[in-house]
Amino acid sequence: MTDAASTPKVPLALRGLSFVTLMALGLLVMFRVLNQASVFPPVPKDAGLAPRLAKTTPNVREVRFAAEDGAPLYGWVQGRDDAPVKIIQAMGNAEYVGPRADLYARTAGFLDAQFLLFDYRGFANSEGKPSEAGVYADIRGAWRFAVEELKWRPGQIVIWGRSLGGAPATRLCADLLAEPRRESLKAGGPPRALFLEAPFTSIPEMGKVAMPHLIVPQWLCYSMMDNLGRAPGLKLPVLHWHGDKDEIIPFAQGEQLHAVLPGPKTFLRLEGVGHNNIWDDDARARRIHEAMRDFLAANPEKR
Repeated sequence: MTDAASTPKVPLALRGLSFVTLMALGLLVMFRVLNQASVFPPVPKDAGLAPRLAKTTPNVREVRFAAEDGAPLYGWVQGRDDAPVKIIQAMGNAEYVGPRADLYARTAGFLDAQFLLFDYRGFANSEGKPSEAGVYADIRGAWRFAVEELKWRPGQIVIWGRSLGGAPATRLCADLLAEPRRESLKAGGPPRALFLEAPFTSIPEMGKVAMPHLIVPQWLCYSMMDNLGRAPGLKLPVLHWHGDKDEIIPFAQGEQLHAVLPGPKTFLRLEGVGHNNIWDDDARARRIHEAMRDFLAANPEKR
């Protein structure tokens, strides 16, 4: 039998170091979970809403297609098939197909446009778990589906990114403008224009807004979504609107992002408007729709 007194004791300093290391690892895991939850909040979503609305909403058909990495996605094609303007919509971080069907119907009618709407992976009717890389693969799959299956011409397609959706929208446009282009995006490009609705500059910069009490909050960000870094390379027409009382994404970030866009661009300041009430006022909605129409007229499809 081994004498307990002869058992080597772990030095106090080593035990302290092990404790600190475990605490640090635990904090890193916690911050990663919190980061994921803040970028993709686990908001309840009604998976039955879109299929129900699809049966009663005019000019809507349900579609299913694969993201670039094969993840199965759910979406709608909304609007007339022969509409001359085609729009791929990238929604915000708690949004999914269905709840804003009336908004897209009004926009489609005003612009004579057709939409491709889709749920990001893990949202409502699309399978998987959302992530930064995942939403990029999702919108690339949507582009490929639009061009190859729906037979939309790249030069007639507008990419519209709202809030968080500005990140996959700007990334897709950057990928379509890149040379050499990704293999999955070789079926045409670039798009006609980019619409940005209340976008942020990057997740690290949003970290400073959400966690101002931390010295360097960006160290704890696992998602980058660097719209500001991509903006100088987006050499295509951009229409951008943002509420100057936005309580979620600072208006100053919108101004900063717009300032570095190099191509034909228009910035629409929405006075006294927040983040989630942009479309609540009919007169304001008409103002945005008219800005869309005028912008597209000034930047026609290039064949």
